[in-house]
Parts: sequence; C-alpha cells; structure tokens
Amino acid sequence: MSKNILTAKDSFHQIFTPTNYFDLTNVEQGRILQFQQEVLELVVLGNNYKEICEEVCLLMEQLLDNAVATVMLLDKEKQCMNVFAAPSVPEECIVQLNGLRPGPGAGSCGNAVFRQEAVFVENTLDDPRWQSIRQLAIDFNILSCWSIPIRSKGGESIGSFALSSFEHRLPSIFHRKLLEIGSFIIGIALEQQKVNEQLNLSSKVFENSTEAIMIADASKVIIAINKAFNKLTGYTEEEVIGKPVSIVVSKRHSAKFFQKIWLSVQQYNHWQGEIWNRNESKQEYPAWFSIIPVRSKDGLISYYLINFSDITDKKKSDEIIWQQANYDSLTGLPNRNMFYDRLSHDIKNASRLGTQLAVLFIDLDRFKEVNDSFGHSVGDALLVEAAKRLSSCVRETDTVARLGGDEFTIILNGINDQRCAEMIIQKILLELVKPFRLNTKSAYVSASIGVTFFPDDASSADMLMKNADQAMYAAKNNGRNCWQCFTSNMRMAKEIRSKIAYELRHALADGQFFLMYQPIVELVTGNVYKAEALIRWQHPERGTIGPAEFVSIAEETNLIAEIGDWVFKQAIDQVALWQANFNTNFQISINKSPKQFISKRSDWMNHLGELGLSGQSVIVEITENLLLDVHELVVKRLLNFRDAGVQVAIDDFGTGYSSLSYLKKFDIDYLKIDQSFVSNLDSKSNDRILCEAIITMAHRLGMKVIAEGVETDSQKQLLMTMGCDYGQGYFFSKPLTVDKFEVFIQSKA
Repeated sequence: MSKNILTAKDSFHQIFTPTNYFDLTNVEQGRILQFQQEVLELVVLGNNYKEICEEVCLLMEQLLDNAVATVMLLDKEKQCMNVFAAPSVPEECIVQLNGLRPGPGAGSCGNAVFRQEAVFVENTLDDPRWQSIRQLAIDFNILSCWSIPIRSKGGESIGSFALSSFEHRLPSIFHRKLLEIGSFIIGIALEQQKVNEQLNLSSKVFENSTEAIMIADASKVIIAINKAFNKLTGYTEEEVIGKPVSIVVSKRHSAKFFQKIWLSVQQYNHWQGEIWNRNESKQEYPAWFSIIPVRSKDGLISYYLINFSDITDKKKSDEIIWQQANYDSLTGLPNRNMFYDRLSHDIKNASRLGTQLAVLFIDLDRFKEVNDSFGHSVGDALLVEAAKRLSSCVRETDTVARLGGDEFTIILNGINDQRCAEMIIQKILLELVKPFRLNTKSAYVSASIGVTFFPDDASSADMLMKNADQAMYAAKNNGRNCWQCFTSNMRMAKEIRSKIAYELRHALADGQFFLMYQPIVELVTGNVYKAEALIRWQHPERGTIGPAEFVSIAEETNLIAEIGDWVFKQAIDQVALWQANFNTNFQISINKSPKQFISKRSDWMNHLGELGLSGQSVIVEITENLLLDVHELVVKRLLNFRDAGVQVAIDDFGTGYSSLSYLKKFDIDYLKIDQSFVSNLDSKSNDRILCEAIITMAHRLGMKVIAEGVETDSQKQLLMTMGCDYGQGYFFSKPLTVDKFEVFIQSKA
C-alpha cells in the first residue's frame, strides 16, 4: 500500500481505540464495521469527495430512524457556514441555513464550530444554543440536533457534521461513535481535490486502522495487509502475500464452516462473526471477522476487504460480566439470577425423572447485631464463612446460592423422601450455630430455615420460592434456630396483604396511628430546630408496626391520601406548639407519597393558613423519581409549594434517577443523602467521594444537605469536614414520642 496511508494516523487511532470499540455491543460493533466497510468501498471505487459526503449522510440516516444528516462548511473567510451535503434536507431549509454565523446561539452546528467541540442538543425548542435560529427548528420540525466539528488535517474546524432528528433525544454511545467516524471520514474527504486522492484516504484508513486488514483477490489470495495485521498475527508481508486467506485461520473449523461464510458473502455482500485464528507461532485466539466483497461495474467480485481483531480481552471481559451477573461477588456463590436458572432446570429434570427436589430458604438470625457490634467487614467475613459451611453440608449435585444480605437458598436434588432433606437441614443448623471466629473476634448467629418440596407443594420456581420464604418466616416466628416445612395452612402473601389492607381501613378511624419525631441536627452548632415526622401503627394485636409494612399497601388501596392528610395535620399542629414553646423557626419534615400528588383531596395550604403558620414551617420530603413524573398535578403542586414558601427535600438522594434541571426547576431546598452512602463512610471509602460530590453539587445549586443514617461520631466528623449542613440518625437520636422529643430539645438548649 502507498506510504501516504501514514497521514492522519494519530487522529484515526484516537477514534478507533479498542477500548471505545468494545464499549459497544456485538450488534453495534457489526454495524460500525459495516459502516467502515461501506465507506471504504466508496473510496476504493473512486467516488469524489462530495459523493462520499452525501453517501455518509445517507448511511447515517439508515442507522438512525427519523433523522437527516447535514454537512456544513465554513466559507473561505471562515465567517459563515453553508450547506455542502444534505441529500435528505428540503431546499427551502438549506436556503435558510446558508450563511449561518458560528456563535453561542447559532444552533448545534454553529456552536460546534464556535466551541470547537461536539454539541448534542436534546430540545431545540428551548435550548439557548438555538436562540438565533429557533424559527428554523419550528418551521422544519427539528426537535433535536447532534453536531460534531469536521476538522482539517491540522485539527482546525472547517465545518460540522450533524444529525437532526424529528424527536427529542440524545445520542447513544453507538451514535456518538458513528458521528465521530462520519466526521473523521468527511474531514479527510474534504481535504482531497482530485479523484485519485480518494485512494490515499483508503490507504490511510487501511494502514492506520487498529484492526488487522487484508485485501484478497477474487481467488481469496492475499494481495495486501496493513501494519495491524503484522502486529496481531506476527506474519510479515513476505510471508503472506500470495498465500490464501486461510493462513490466519485455525484448523479447528471444518470446510463446511468456511463454505457457509463465503456463500453468505456471495449472496449478501457481507459476513461477520467470530472465528478462531492462529498467529505465526501457531497460537490460537478468538477473532471478530468481517468480510465484504468489492465488485466491479459488471457485478463480479474483484477483491475482498477482510478485517479482524483479537477479541481475547473482550471475551475475558464478557466472562467477568457474566460472572458478576450470575455469581455473588462476596461469597462466590450463585446469585439470585443463577439460582432461578438452576431451579428452573432442576424442576424440568426432576419432572422428567419423576423425582423430588427440596428448596431451602435460609435467613441468618441476629446477623444485624453482628454488623452493628463488629462492623460490616466482620459481617462480610461471617457471610463468607457461612457460605463455606453451607456448601460443606450439601452434595455436589445440589446448589447453594446467596440471594443478598444474609439470605441464602439451597436446591436439594434427587430427594427420595423428606427425611433426606431433614438430615441435611439438621446438619446446616448445627454448622451455623457454631461460633464464627473472625480475626480476633467471635460472633454467634443461628439460622431460620424454610423448606418446600417439588412437586408436592408447587410446580413452578416462583411458587416454590414463595412457599420456602413463608416457611422461613414461620420458623423465625417459632423462635429461630429451627426449620419449618411449608404447609397448606400457611397463608399466602396475598392473603396477608389483603388482611392488612382491610385493617388499614379501620386503623385511621379507630385512632391507631401515631407520630414519632426524629431530630435533624445542625452539624456545626448541634442545634435542633428541625425534625422528621414518622408514622407508626399501633396495631391492636401485632403491636407497633413501622411504615415499611403498610405504606405500600396504603398506596395500592388508595388509602395513602387520607392517611397522608392525617399525618400532615398532626405534624402541623405539633410544629405550631413547638414554634410557640421552643423556636419560632422550627420546621417539620413530612414525607409525601407520589400517590398523594395526584390525589384530589384537600390542599395542605388551607390548614397552614388556619393555624396562622407560614409555608416555611414545613419541609415536604419526596423521592427523586417523582421529579421525572410529568403528571400535570405533580408539577402544579410542586410549584404551589414553592410559591407558598414550603420547602422541598429530596429523600434518599442518589438511589434513583436524578435530573439537575428538575432540581433547579422546582427550587429544591434540601438533598437528603441516603443512609446507604453514609453507613460505610470512612476516610478512604468510595462512599466518601460520592457524599462529597453530592454536598458540593448541592451547595453550588443553592441547596442544603441532610445526611441520613448517621450512626457514629466518625461519620459525623467526616460529614462536617465535607461541609454537610445537617445530620439525622441514631448517633443523635432514634425517633421519639412527643414527650421524649421535647425532653431532647430542652437538653440541647
């Protein structure tokens, strides 16, 4: 190949790095490869540079539905931009685009050249970068536009390459890659002034590609290779030129395998897939192959463009991803996903053989106490040891899995009768009750085990797991450190929830709810003038029940609005007293369910007015996912809160899908860092980095930060160092009744 191929090596290598390439799926990789090959074919066949630009636009439009591609170039004075290639854009639109001056309000293309960087606009109708040409977007229904600079060999922006869409959207990694490739190819093509320089472009791509490329004649004899080919295979030009392409392929493939490949190339003008290759040292490695024929004007194949890459690292990465998706990273046991796959397989096998199997659901008793007393590192070590003990109690044909936390499951295959399972269960109970000696500490747990049998109790994986779960809870209720078989007398989970739903309807009328208050402490001063109101249910039979057991049911049965209004009125009455007695600026945080936002019940503002309280008396806590709800009532009520002076806090921040634009739109006042980030907080943890980032971001957006789940002085000190404003958690106080809370406030005075 021509030595001119070396030109633009650095810029091409930057786009086609293996790391970027393998971030894509196999299907996307294939499309990228095909896109490259089709562009290369254009170059090889001698198309001029304008035809190449138009064809790239058309190819891009094939890879993104409902969009059109445009190439715009700066004029000689580098003052204005004009449309150079836009095969699918109406002429009247082109007329309006011509003469565009790069600048901050000149749309995506004008900004891409002005800023010398890619510009991706999701909504042209309100983005300030489209201010100067907004009417064009309206006239031609351009709802989003992604533009990337086209650069000369020296790196100077000479124009832009853009995809304009009739939908609001942002580019995926795949489409960004296509834009980069497209802009790069167009940039090179625009440098060429003569038809024969198209061959130079082909040579550059060929020689500097990080993928191995070989060109074969119609007889499949190699006539050219690139540097990557030599680097990957070890073969030099002298060793392969004139040899069949099969010289690089492993002998493990049959002749029929290759016959199918070449038949596909002949019929469909393309083939890609995985092949085992061998290098000059006869070592084998997996490769991703792509073959495309180059045909003459009469339709006969003149050449084959063949490129391939070593996917050893990719396969290892895939294996790691598969391992992570199917195995627990802590214990090495199968995780929930793998467990269900094996259970489904074992059910089919047992059904075919006419045998039984047992499913065990195991929960470690008092494991939380170990975590609380010794720390999570000791707790993790205990889980690892527990996994080993469980595995030692079963046979090779059985499966031990960790579902998460301190929950394990076991499949016992080939059970002849229930006594076989009972022997294994008793062995497990004895093993887990033995002391766990972890470093210098000894920890003690036991196990509650639920067991169910196939096919006697159920025939599906889901039902078996539900049965075993219910049996486990029965064992826990029987005093722990025991096991319980599922029986038909055990109530199904649906029945239990139905009972709770029925009882909830009477709980409010019967005055069974009450509120507790957890202090929110100003970290710098230790002052307390905020508290979170937390509902509790004083059940006549079951005692005090936390919200986790009934709030979701209240939402399902549409009782949450009535209960939420009661909580609000109780909390507001209380804050009125505390403002009068302790601090005129006292605030109560009240959780508001998303369901309440679309309820048509009375507005909270009326009750505030009746008590003569300002909106500043209340902080409404919502989940961050609510901000993504475009329901009209949600937006209206959030804005009403803002107008009334009611402050808004995002609860459990960092666990959902936050949008910074929505945080600003609704004037969010507080971010509450979820306790999962605080619980493992130490000076070297990743959680510290996350907490610090949240705090910095919040402060720059004019918001205060409340850290939930503060349990140690060390956590408090770290949060103070990071500039966190408030803390809430057991380190300061558990949720308190009104009387105890008032004592707490007075102790801080």
